[in-house]
Amino acid sequence: MDEVDEDASLALLVTSWDGSTRAYATRDGALGGAVTTARRTMHVAFDVPVLCGTFLGSHRRACVGCLDGSARVVDLTTGTTATLGAHAGPAATIAHDETHTGYVVTCGWDKTIRVWDASASASDGRCVSTTTTAGKCFASDVADGRFLCATSDGQVLAYETEDLARGGAPTVSRRSSMRFQTRAIAWNATRDGFVAASVEGRCAVEFARDDEDAARRFAFKCHRKTEDSTSGETVYPVHALAFHPTLGTFVTGGGDGYVNFWDGEARKRLAQVGRFPTSVSALAFSPSGAILAIASSYAHEDGENAAKPPRDVVYLRWVSDDEVRPKKSAAA
Repeated sequence: MDEVDEDASLALLVTSWDGSTRAYATRDGALGGAVTTARRTMHVAFDVPVLCGTFLGSHRRACVGCLDGSARVVDLTTGTTATLGAHAGPAATIAHDETHTGYVVTCGWDKTIRVWDASASASDGRCVSTTTTAGKCFASDVADGRFLCATSDGQVLAYETEDLARGGAPTVSRRSSMRFQTRAIAWNATRDGFVAASVEGRCAVEFARDDEDAARRFAFKCHRKTEDSTSGETVYPVHALAFHPTLGTFVTGGGDGYVNFWDGEARKRLAQVGRFPTSVSALAFSPSGAILAIASSYAHEDGENAAKPPRDVVYLRWVSDDEVRPKKSAAA
């Protein structure tokens, strides 16, 4: 699920394991409550599961990554598609560096990061560069001309996207501070840092500079539940992360079906939303941060043979100021 685009209308891109790529839109004036709905404007069906997607500068074109490794451009006005190229394994993540290079970056389970020119002038697309990683790429993000990814061997890598396009070295290459698999990762666009989330129900707040004060880095437990003193603690994976575009606060979505709002600087949870019908699998803010898109999708918490899995739903929700406004420090 890519970020909500709120230009003349609100646009949302949704990809799915059923092979679908869907675009939705609604007029801003139609929004007026805690939860709202959107009108589908395009549905493109592929013959393989679509794992990820991103808008290409506007809501008229998108690029998606598929289970067969292909990266494909979709015209959301006509439904036509074109293949940029392919990884040797599933294309697991995708991001568009709109502000700097204009390139699309995909990460694959073939242990490569590939940079693509998906501009309209390059109708057939081209692979600009290929960077090999030690592990499979499980999560990635792009913000302000910087690319960030987490790999299966516990590494966190960050690049200037211009350097990545030239095959340059990473600006950050370090072990994750968490012991278990990273499930999601996101840049903090307002500060030189990022947050990583794991399958163990834990998040880590980190910074790009190696010499950054270690006291500012920390990890915390989230998306966990204790029924009573005898049953112990139930740990849910953190599936999704998204930073508010201007305030530096962020949200997490977990296998417990809740969305939590966090102030990393104050080390406080600001609010909790839910419970949604099943796992929260993806999150995205609109560019102004006024609206949050929430995808609720069954993640096999009850196994492969659940009698009646909850249906997948995408919600659009107005965000209140109390949920995202940072707490004032004690000194202030």
